Amino acid sequence: MSTNATNSGGGGNVGKQIVIGLAAIILIYFFLAGVELTNAYINRLQGNRTELLPITYSTANKTFQITQNPNMTTSLLVQPSNNALTGIEFSYSFFLNAPASSYAGSSGLQHIFHKGSPSQFPLLGPGVYMHSDTNSLRVYMNTYDTWNNYVDVDNIPIGKWAHIVVVCKASHLEVFVNGNMKSRLGFDLSPPYQNYGDVYAFSQRRFTLKPTAVASLTDEFNVVGAMNGQFSRLYYFSYALSYSEINSLFNQGPSSTVDSTSGSANTQTYLSDTWWTANFA
Repeated sequence: MSTNATNSGGGGNVGKQIVIGLAAIILIYFFLAGVELTNAYINRLQGNRTELLPITYSTANKTFQITQNPNMTTSLLVQPSNNALTGIEFSYSFFLNAPASSYAGSSGLQHIFHKGSPSQFPLLGPGVYMHSDTNSLRVYMNTYDTWNNYVDVDNIPIGKWAHIVVVCKASHLEVFVNGNMKSRLGFDLSPPYQNYGDVYAFSQRRFTLKPTAVASLTDEFNVVGAMNGQFSRLYYFSYALSYSEINSLFNQGPSSTVDSTSGSANTQTYLSDTWWTANFA
């Protein structure tokens, strides 16, 4: 009787050890899978990223032209969308800080950056501007049939850093502010058009296009120079960023390294999730 009892107890211990061993194997498998997914996520975020303006700059000091000529060693190439199966996809991520003095002018658009024509017409793919009389962004995106598709993003924080992400997909463009999707532009009739022009930031050029000169315009396209403020970490991605990737970039904050021609800068990030409920004006 005692021998049978001992054998029975030993069998139970073996069964427990097998269960524990299998559980350990499963845990190790999921741990390694998690590590692999994390590494793949990091590689995707970094490997498909072009750091166009990686530090912090004053927008008033000088204009930047980021060449797209593959034969020039100084070029920082903005690669076309890598998602041909579902259509064009790309993203731009950046931080900006616009003081109240940025909105003291008459009605017009202040240049932040664009990709396309040096003259800012007709290629804007995309073009990002700040209104000169109110704290609103305007984002342009060419399509194959129209050059001046745009969406406005209201109530951008004044005197505080804000994180902006422009995500373009085959059928629409979305603008995120501090991790929240704020505005959406649909492409109903024609897909977005990616051009091969250079990237220009903080253009000081002033000009006005009138509807009488450009038939597709319903209002004046009035550009009054560059936005007065600070700008940081302009990154390009050749695919549509996910929500988790946008939040990861948001949490990085603006760069603490300041361009040598820009003087000192306040790089404290504005992280409030309720930015759109307050009247910053």
